[in-house]
Amino acid sequence: MAKKRISKKRDSSILGRRITGSAEETLRLGAEFAKKLKQGDIVFLKGKLGSGKTTFVKGSAKGFGVRGLVRSSSFILVSEYKGRRGRIYHIDLYRLKGNRDFENLGLEEFLFGEGICFVEWADRLDEIPSNYGYIVKFKWLGDNKREIKIKRI
Repeated sequence: MAKKRISKKRDSSILGRRITGSAEETLRLGAEFAKKLKQGDIVFLKGKLGSGKTTFVKGSAKGFGVRGLVRSSSFILVSEYKGRRGRIYHIDLYRLKGNRDFENLGLEEFLFGEGICFVEWADRLDEIPSNYGYIVKFKWLGDNKREIKIKRI
């Protein structure tokens, strides 16, 4: 994979630990996060089933200017959406077994293109390359609460 570096000078106010108490709050956090994204960023999403990954992507897509329905990608490997600020690629690795499967898919045109990539189920990768964007970790806390940690890598 070709390496792409991101600027360390971006506003870091969105980084860190957040708790959301509803799907609407998770959507709003995703929309807020999208304001910080630049063309070429890759966002690796980690968390268990139902922890809020797709809801966060939906909010981010809305914040990036995507109109219309953003769906869970569980049965589609890559979904593409066009927003006011460019394209979003929503990649779902749920069915993959690890880096070998990932590397054989030929996703470089999405990952290193001019859009923003959201990679759900990044836990399926043996390792996440550094200097590629962000890792967003989701943890279900119960009572519709989620812990969401956003880190630049």
